[in-house]
Amino acid sequence: MSGEAFWVDEEYDREQASDGVSRFGAYVRRASPIRECWDGTWDDAQVRRVRFAEAVWSTATTPVMAPGYVRRHPRLLSARVEFNSWDATLAGVAELVTPWPQALTRSGDWSSGGWRDWPVETWGGREVYRQPDDDEISAHRYLMASARLVFPLTEAGFPAAPFGPDDDLLATARQAVTALVDAMNAAVMPVITVLERS
Repeated sequence: MSGEAFWVDEEYDREQASDGVSRFGAYVRRASPIRECWDGTWDDAQVRRVRFAEAVWSTATTPVMAPGYVRRHPRLLSARVEFNSWDATLAGVAELVTPWPQALTRSGDWSSGGWRDWPVETWGGREVYRQPDDDEISAHRYLMASARLVFPLTEAGFPAAPFGPDDDLLATARQAVTALVDAMNAAVMPVITVLERS
């Protein structure tokens, strides 16, 4: 979906569901980090709430689900949420492809050295950045610039963690994913927009 860093692919989720309802739901029911939200691992309700959101994001994205329930912009190499023990909140962490630093692109001496940028291939009509294959590395040099964004997700509005697997687990997991997609988009998409214009 253009214009977003992250989005939920509900159509694919329904079409590929082994239970006829939700592929994501099947993963959520099996995910052990999600079960920790009601098995007594954490006593504090706030910790359970953010740990549940963290576990749901991890479940909804690659490599756990491939392709993910949450899809991402081709510039994004990785995206995760992490528990912040300082204040029992979450932080977003995203790594994305960037252009070469200006100091290098302006240098005629450096650019004539045969360095190549990120390899790109087309999947489903979209260009996707990828790591170079071994045969490419044996023949060429690569400078693959990226940026790592780290940011708080304190105002995301995560739902309370369910008290057990039958406590409307899928609906609560979807609510957490929606809140995280919105919060991650708010932080990451402005950066992608600038990079796409450069």
